[in-house]
Amino acid sequence: MRYANYISTQKSFCHDHDRINVFSYFAVMPSIRSKHDNVFMKIILFFFIAISLSFHGALFAQQPVPRKEEQLPIIKKDSIPIGEVKLDKLKILPFIAPSVSPELGFMISGGGLISFNLDKKNKLIQRSSIPFSFGFSTNKSSNMSIRPSLFFKNDKNRLAGDIWMKNMPDNYWGVGYDAARHPSKPDSTTGYQRNWWQVMLKYSHKFREHIFAGLLFDYNQTKATDMSPEMIADPNVLKDGAFIRNYSLGLLFQYDSRDFTVNAYKGVFVEVSSNFYRSQIQVEPNYQIIVIDYRQYQQIKRPGRTIAWQIKTRMGINNVPWPEMSQLGTPFDLRGYRWGRYRDKAMLFGIVEYRHMFMRKKPRKDGNMMSRFGFVTWAAAGSVGSDYARMTAWLPNVGAGFRFEVQKRMNVRLDYGFGDDTSAFYFSFNEAF
Repeated sequence: MRYANYISTQKSFCHDHDRINVFSYFAVMPSIRSKHDNVFMKIILFFFIAISLSFHGALFAQQPVPRKEEQLPIIKKDSIPIGEVKLDKLKILPFIAPSVSPELGFMISGGGLISFNLDKKNKLIQRSSIPFSFGFSTNKSSNMSIRPSLFFKNDKNRLAGDIWMKNMPDNYWGVGYDAARHPSKPDSTTGYQRNWWQVMLKYSHKFREHIFAGLLFDYNQTKATDMSPEMIADPNVLKDGAFIRNYSLGLLFQYDSRDFTVNAYKGVFVEVSSNFYRSQIQVEPNYQIIVIDYRQYQQIKRPGRTIAWQIKTRMGINNVPWPEMSQLGTPFDLRGYRWGRYRDKAMLFGIVEYRHMFMRKKPRKDGNMMSRFGFVTWAAAGSVGSDYARMTAWLPNVGAGFRFEVQKRMNVRLDYGFGDDTSAFYFSFNEAF
């Protein structure tokens, strides 16, 4: 690939920017402009009304007490699939598989799912898992991801992570819904080479039953080269530059009553987080990201038949750099859209998904009648805008997928999603939410 000249106004960074003072994150407490306060507060009020109604229903609904075997993710001998490597308490399932996505094209991916128990004395604790993958595509992209979910002694402490690396030909339409509409497909006006990596960690401690609180850490970097003339002239790129590094420290609160975090049949999950960033840009280097994530899971008659729904918003405050704007089209929200095409300071989406695992004609050795095979269908909608009042156009999304259980309550997912003038195929471990 050719290496285009950087922006003539690109900033040079002094070594002082590498020294990050943790206390500076909490000294800077930006606020939304007053004319948007009412709209933002209405969004927050909407989430907490939904949460309150769900808690009310959970308290007063008369449901039978689930059987113990439905709650515990203990691995039985009969549930060990072909191809799995078992090393004492450690289980490793390797894979090689093709995938197709709008931004990466056709990709061959390899990786695996590692699971283990960090509390040897308490078998009631669900197994920790580390799904990981790496791949190379026909458009010369390389991609690596690691997404650990670790559960420590008595589930008192948890550590979740998102570790990504991408080096790929990418496309930048600009900021805002209208900018992303034209052109409808990537062309010479949107192209650039993107080198991006991220390490995001979430540590949470259980203070009461279902109640967690903790810290967030995020360290990410974007390097844009070989940019189109239109991208070089973009006002956001001119302002922030082509090389951006961001550090953050934040706070999070969680309510989690799910029976199994990576594949819940029942329960509620709520997360509210505020992350304070410092960016290596010279103009307004401090910004804040607020995320509110609400999920609920309802079992239908038996385990393996679930209605799941999610409402999530991400709001940026102050000068959010163009690579870190809120985006739709990831493998975890509106599956089928190109990741990064729709971006702005605020994002909001809702999704409803039906999950179905088939039943066996004959039980397994442990008496389980659940098949390893299943399917999902979903419908969703989302939007982006500089604030919630400007979210006037919504992106539709529908799709269906195949599920295969590789370890107890841990599935391979193959999804195909459709959007407005776009579609995509996804291969991954565990559910989207």
